[in-house]
Amino acid sequence: MNRGRRLILIPVLFQILLAGSSTDAPTGAGSRYPNITETDRGFAVCWFEPLGEKFSLKMSEYAGSQWTEPVTITSGEDYFVNWADFPSIYFFGENNFAAHWPQKSGTGPYDYDVKVSQSFDRGHTWTSSITAHRDGKKGEHGFVSFFTNPDGSLALAWLDGRNMTAGHGDHDYGAMNLFSTTLDASGKLGPETLLDDKVCECCPTSAVETKDGIVLAYRDRSDTEIRDMYVVRLNEKEWTKPAPIHADNWKIAGCPVNGPKLASRGNSLASVWFTSPNETPQVLFALSNDNGKTFQEPKRLDGGMPIGRTDLMWLDGRRALASWMEYGEENTHIVFRTVSINGRLGKPFIAAEIDAGRASGYPVIARSGRKIFLAWTSSGESGKVESKWIPVSKL
Repeated sequence: MNRGRRLILIPVLFQILLAGSSTDAPTGAGSRYPNITETDRGFAVCWFEPLGEKFSLKMSEYAGSQWTEPVTITSGEDYFVNWADFPSIYFFGENNFAAHWPQKSGTGPYDYDVKVSQSFDRGHTWTSSITAHRDGKKGEHGFVSFFTNPDGSLALAWLDGRNMTAGHGDHDYGAMNLFSTTLDASGKLGPETLLDDKVCECCPTSAVETKDGIVLAYRDRSDTEIRDMYVVRLNEKEWTKPAPIHADNWKIAGCPVNGPKLASRGNSLASVWFTSPNETPQVLFALSNDNGKTFQEPKRLDGGMPIGRTDLMWLDGRRALASWMEYGEENTHIVFRTVSINGRLGKPFIAAEIDAGRASGYPVIARSGRKIFLAWTSSGESGKVESKWIPVSKL
């Protein structure tokens, strides 16, 4: 990336909100890598937190005005604690939650499994963990997206390195696969389904439920090293063949560690992602009016020097809100921008300053009433999960 270019933040177009909130997430010292799920009461957050020389995975739900007391989902295991492949939590109706985390399975730097646990009492207690895949091989398994199948069953998709043959990052490695399976309340796994036999190695995935079934987005990898965003869709019977969201034609020999985000509302499905064809980094937004079957020509959201690490949500029936990280004139920022269903772009809004390094992880957003909740990881010796609230009226 050409760091010589500088993003000039014009005061008329960019705003910054410095005020915090008395309802910041209840995360402790050294906490890191938050993730979010919407619930019927608001939203819930999970994060890693130090436990002696190891870690625990914790969660708390925000229900309108306050946070629940943090609960430990799992603790003390040999977790794979990583800025790019971090745990997730998922609400799937009534009082049911599922959570996943990466856990080391061998001595290799990327030997880790996908572990899953469920809660049926609003997160107060959690089942013993199960391994979501059954290949039994040492290697990378991660970048999970949960979803609820059209038949109501809990399901997840993940990147699976069972067919990779060499060291991570080498030019002679094998293909990373994209798999999916189901999980019942007893922990029994359904059949494994191969969704794509060659995908980018370490970009997060994103899944949403639509009126026409499930849509799963991910970064594909062609034989000529084109790594654009693709989707597969699950209707009532089967998964569709992979199809591109847009032909960015970004050719890159290694994984850029930047995945897509999806958000669904009614018949509108929004997608946002980072790309850099011809060494031109950009954040793109594309809208589908047929639940992911086709996408409109994307719109560019960034101001010139984006890092990516996007998130996305719908504000209402007409506007989506995208977030990403971007270099500024002096600092790095988390930037918000709205996009309407008719393609109109709102003004960029600087939501927070952030360290540009990997330790910051992926910032995440959620909404409660008239405010947007933003969480990220601050770096340094006193680093922890930071959070703040931003009025929707500012956007």
